[in-house]
Amino acid sequence: MSIGNLESFLEKKIEGFFNRKLSSVLEPTEVIKQLEREIIRKRRKSQTGLIVPNFYYVEMAPDDYQRLCARRFLDELYVMVEKMIISNDCFMDGQLEITLNANEEFKKGTCEVKGTFVDDSYGEMEQPIEVPECHTIVLNKSEFKPPLNLPVEHKTVSLLAIEGPDIDSYLEFGEKQIYIGRRVNNDFILTDTNASRVHAFITYERHRHILYDAESLNGTFVNGQTVVSPQLLHTGDEIRIGETVLVYEVI
Repeated sequence: MSIGNLESFLEKKIEGFFNRKLSSVLEPTEVIKQLEREIIRKRRKSQTGLIVPNFYYVEMAPDDYQRLCARRFLDELYVMVEKMIISNDCFMDGQLEITLNANEEFKKGTCEVKGTFVDDSYGEMEQPIEVPECHTIVLNKSEFKPPLNLPVEHKTVSLLAIEGPDIDSYLEFGEKQIYIGRRVNNDFILTDTNASRVHAFITYERHRHILYDAESLNGTFVNGQTVVSPQLLHTGDEIRIGETVLVYEVI
């Protein structure tokens, strides 16, 4: 073999070696980016505001699927979607469901996310996406039962006391209804003497948090306005209860 042919042979072998070793893999951040883009692309106007799809179908190469098809990763995607709904001031109807699927036609390092509206209250709102039975893992929170290695609750937001006797008190929560006040078995306990025993509570409706005044003696305020009816919370809202100010934020 001539020197020229040897150099060409070694060049191809070395290049092939590094291509195999350095071939791109699908990173979780890329899946999240694709999911975010699909949420924004598919959101639509309704009489009550912007709504986003509640079913997401993610396809990727089999090698990437084998790396990413853990329940922990699906749980991260679930929480990310819930946070995006709040941050973008949207709503979601129906149960959130995310499906991962391996597809031989996809190159390693690539993926595609498709979102659709499927709501039990109104029936199918769009043509359903066909999901193959094999090589598929689905995340539907209603199916989660112990002993899975996942949080019991998806925590997406927090309340932080920035004024009052309980300054720096902090609570993270998600879909669970929480109660605020001086009662010892409240979720957010206040020592503020101007707060009622059960002063207010926050519910989870259409994947958003709604604040209610619990017929308190001194009232509940959001950004200086008295809460007289259910109040939709937005990130950065300040809730005043007695001398206490709580900030609602996406975590």
